[in-house]
Amino acid sequence: MLLLSIPAAPARATTTFVVLQMNLCNSGLAKASCYTFGRAVDEAVQKIHRYPPELVTLQEVCHDDVYTPGGWGKLGRAMADLYGSAHVYADFVPAFNRDTGSSYRCVNGQLFGVALLFHYTGGPVHRGWYASQDASEEVRAWTCATVVKGRLTACTTHLSTNPDVALRQCHELMSILAGSWALPEVIVAGDVNLRYAPGRPHNVQDCVPTGYDRRGDNELQHVFFTRNVQWVRGRIEPMRWTDHPLLYERFRV
Repeated sequence: MLLLSIPAAPARATTTFVVLQMNLCNSGLAKASCYTFGRAVDEAVQKIHRYPPELVTLQEVCHDDVYTPGGWGKLGRAMADLYGSAHVYADFVPAFNRDTGSSYRCVNGQLFGVALLFHYTGGPVHRGWYASQDASEEVRAWTCATVVKGRLTACTTHLSTNPDVALRQCHELMSILAGSWALPEVIVAGDVNLRYAPGRPHNVQDCVPTGYDRRGDNELQHVFFTRNVQWVRGRIEPMRWTDHPLLYERFRV
């Protein structure tokens, strides 16, 4: 009798994956409530240096906060300081302004929107604007990118301040992520303008698909992730120069 010994497939090595989620209120349009003349961007740079992330998700930023015609903006440069310019990738998508019929602008004339900054390989990007929108001039957007080739898709978004619309947009994004282009591991972080409110309307947990978990800042920012991504720990840290805290989440991927 010939006995064959077939070795088990080796377990895939996992690595630490830190996500920083920040809404920086840097358009210049909300001077009465949260705009601080760029100081929120400087504070975000400090957070990136303090908590070296693999992924940064950003809302209410201007295009030149991330990158400029001459190279990295302040936020992109902070990531390049950690990993080198050749190993940092950025994706920015502007909101659309229904009143002007063109992209939404910060007061400095730069495009206004959401962004991903990440370390790792980079790959295909998918982005769009929601079919469901509120009555304001701002048409909300989402963007997703391959962060780890063949394994991990990361996304960010900033949903409507109208909770009915925000919940519809959240469901819409999760339906989009059911498409064949999304990789087996998914992390979505953003300002979704929904709270965890069990038993009440507009509960953010109602948007969590089967196979996903969620972490949040006890307010409006949340991270959704597939259960094949191992959550390790998280923290919420106040930020002085914007009206949202830093949401820090550490994973193993």
